Amino acid sequence: MSYTWIGSEQPFLDAPTITEQQGIHIGWYGGNTEAGANKNEDGLLVMQSADGSAKLAVLLDAHQTATSAELIIQTLQQDEARLQVMLEQPDLFNIFEKYIIDLFTSDSFRQACQQVTGETSCLIVLQKEAYLWWFSVGDCIAYLLHPDLAEWGQYGLNQRQFYEWIGQVNTFDLEVPCYTIGKRQLRAGHHIIVLMTDGVVDTPDRYFQKPEHLYQALVNDHDLKPNIQSILQHIHTQLGKDSATILSWQATNQQAPQMPSDMP
Repeated sequence: MSYTWIGSEQPFLDAPTITEQQGIHIGWYGGNTEAGANKNEDGLLVMQSADGSAKLAVLLDAHQTATSAELIIQTLQQDEARLQVMLEQPDLFNIFEKYIIDLFTSDSFRQACQQVTGETSCLIVLQKEAYLWWFSVGDCIAYLLHPDLAEWGQYGLNQRQFYEWIGQVNTFDLEVPCYTIGKRQLRAGHHIIVLMTDGVVDTPDRYFQKPEHLYQALVNDHDLKPNIQSILQHIHTQLGKDSATILSWQATNQQAPQMPSDMP
């Protein structure tokens, strides 16, 4: 089963809110009305395999209206049965990558994009057992938090890209569509996977623009729920105007990861 949300229907203005969907934590904050917040145009869809070994998270940050985010959510929902079958496949990453590119480049989807008002960033993260795959258009942000990586200052999966969207202005209408795709092997042990819209980092103090601060806020002795609540409360206290949405879950890898050949 999938879970979806769109900010135009439930904006969470002045209301940091947390829920959990089968181990995937969702944090919402629509912005502080004292700072001028008056709408929420974020959206999301989450889905996972029956045994929980494969998780799919889609995070959207639209502007002008939420209709571009709604279009992507509705399109994926229509394919829910097909996606559920994909999540059970051993060759999931290759199958899903072809599916999502074929979908976004299709004439029918591109025509539907011309009927919406505004455009959206789109971040998709797919985790199956010891591996991650991601697709990114625009400025939503994904992190893979693990001590092995943090030791080298590595936190992010993708880089924020400005002037990229899907919708009325559409990267897939370009002669050469621009987007980012990547894959990453998990390290050994415990990880925290995080997706978030730019309202988390674009506060007046820009505290969470430093990934070290995000790492400290999430990798500690507390559970994900109070940690995410604390992040959202910080945004509210700082009079964050933009909507902030967080998707996060924990993943444990029992497989031995790659190590350098000269290490004993």
